Amino acid sequence: MSFSVHEPATLNEALGLLAHEGDAGAALAGGTDLLLRIRRGTRKYRSVINIKRIKGLDGIRWDASEGLTLGALTTFRALETHPAVRDHYPALAEAAHVVAGVQLRNLATIGGNLGNASPSADSVPPLVALGATVTIASAEGTRSMPAAGCLIGPGRTVLSPGEVFTTIRIPSPAPHSGNAFERFSPRAAMDIGIVSVAAAVAFDADGVCTSCRIALGAVSPVPLRAEAAETALLGERLTPALAAHAGELAAAATKPISDIRGTADYRRAMVRVLTSRVVLHAASRAARSER
Repeated sequence: MSFSVHEPATLNEALGLLAHEGDAGAALAGGTDLLLRIRRGTRKYRSVINIKRIKGLDGIRWDASEGLTLGALTTFRALETHPAVRDHYPALAEAAHVVAGVQLRNLATIGGNLGNASPSADSVPPLVALGATVTIASAEGTRSMPAAGCLIGPGRTVLSPGEVFTTIRIPSPAPHSGNAFERFSPRAAMDIGIVSVAAAVAFDADGVCTSCRIALGAVSPVPLRAEAAETALLGERLTPALAAHAGELAAAATKPISDIRGTADYRRAMVRVLTSRVVLHAASRAARSER
């Protein structure tokens, strides 16, 4: 089978090529996952459409009233170092920081991480916890949806042939809110997480929890909202005991597997610990928040 590489100059040109190629074509952003699949022969493509030089698909834009806008080609290195991300969305900066090594973080993109649809994708739990929405483009137009619904199974997204992720938007943080992320892996760096947790919480002036979103990674086929844990925190003043209870509820919601990195029981135990820790960390940031 012949193989070709295209380098379109505009998004419309890229979308036209993707529509023409269908399942036989792949969009290349950072390439850190795609090139491995091609090299290992796990996917056969007729062509690759290189989109990483198309203007308008990268960049980080922050507005206090509208929130954060990310181009899908934004690299993890840009995310972990950007002042607005670090100040207002530390969960996302923390997730970006643990992706591979700095060399790969200069190549790997948030849109590519989302599109790869790994259950352990580091960027997805923070996006879910922060209430992100994703814009999807094709030759026929655009559509938007919550980041929480973009992954439908291991290696599977809602993207149809000819579609690409273009933009990710995260709302501006609420007053007295905070967010945090933590991942556990056998090695401190250059490894895949066996459990990850992101949380975003907000409180009223009396310290009562008014909003809570907790997202878990690597413990189910797709990133998981710990809804029972969230409900337990709403309307309450957060204490270490209540955070520990939320951890128990989060662990009960998981559907982990046992593999070479850890057993299902071990993953549940880590969810209990990390959920409690991350919720308390997010709450401490909310207490320091001026918004």
